[in-house]
Amino acid sequence: MGIQKAVKNFGKSFIGLKQEGERIISQAILIVDNGYSWIGYLDSALKKTRDHFPVADISVLTCADRKAGLEKDFPGIRFVLPSQRLWPDKYRIALEMLRLKKERYDYIILLSLDITPLIAGLCFSNSKVILFNQWEQWWSLGLRRVGEIFKRTYSGRRTRRGLKGFLKKAGLFFVLVQRRDEELFRHSVLIVDHGHISFQHIDCIVQRVKDILPHASAAVLALEERKELKAKLPDLRIIQAGGCLIKRYQVARHMLRLRKNRYDYIILLSLDITPMIASILFMKGRVILFNRWQQWWSFRRRSIGGYLKVIPLFILNIIIFIYLLISVSWIFLKRSFNVSMFSLLKGGH
Repeated sequence: MGIQKAVKNFGKSFIGLKQEGERIISQAILIVDNGYSWIGYLDSALKKTRDHFPVADISVLTCADRKAGLEKDFPGIRFVLPSQRLWPDKYRIALEMLRLKKERYDYIILLSLDITPLIAGLCFSNSKVILFNQWEQWWSLGLRRVGEIFKRTYSGRRTRRGLKGFLKKAGLFFVLVQRRDEELFRHSVLIVDHGHISFQHIDCIVQRVKDILPHASAAVLALEERKELKAKLPDLRIIQAGGCLIKRYQVARHMLRLRKNRYDYIILLSLDITPMIASILFMKGRVILFNRWQQWWSFRRRSIGGYLKVIPLFILNIIIFIYLLISVSWIFLKRSFNVSMFSLLKGGH
């Protein structure tokens, strides 16, 4: 128990745990309206986005003249208007996107390949950037790698001649546009069962995932003894953890085998240290804790500032330990000396 507690405390020094709402898995989405496309085009983008993410937090960056008509048809959606203080006017949408960077959207959906919103989305945020074009196709947008620079994947309308058209072509030269359609919204979710969680709790998280991400592909990693899961959840994929010499590490060891699957979400149902370390250090998906009280918690590696807070405390603990060690050693030596002197005096009599 002592070693396990020490490892757990060591892990807490490098991993931050923060309570979140359902938004951590329900998605936050920003739809960027260019302001001059057909209003029915924006209407279609909103409906299709809501179909894929029924409980998502959706925001629409648009113009004031479009907001009034859309609010009636889409209640509950947040509408953001670019500040009138931003200048020049034609770059207001892109500049407002930079101001919204702190919102941390999971997806930024563009309705055109206008170069300034595209740059703002790709270069100044960690969100997935998507294009929803006039033919209602979904395309993923990303900066090209060296081997993809001369790869042509998208052919849209011809750009106008002149400086503006040249800048747009130059900008799109470094952007990789790939048609993905529904594949963009098929998240993969791994639920980790360490063997001590009730079936009701597992059934609860499975249903929550289906309600929040209806197109997600979910799987449960469980021990071989949990065979009743297959009978009670026949439509769910159950992955049995492979054998291991030390049974308590069986789940964590199998998680390392699954790291190549690149799950979007890894949902832990307890704070067992080995699955937690395996998911945070070796798996690229977002790691979430769904505890017995049905609370959502996010795991994050501590920032440099977090380490700076831990180091002084660590040094202070070392100083206190050394002080106590010296004090105890001095008391022990002093006592031994007194006992030796007492024995000599007693032997002299």
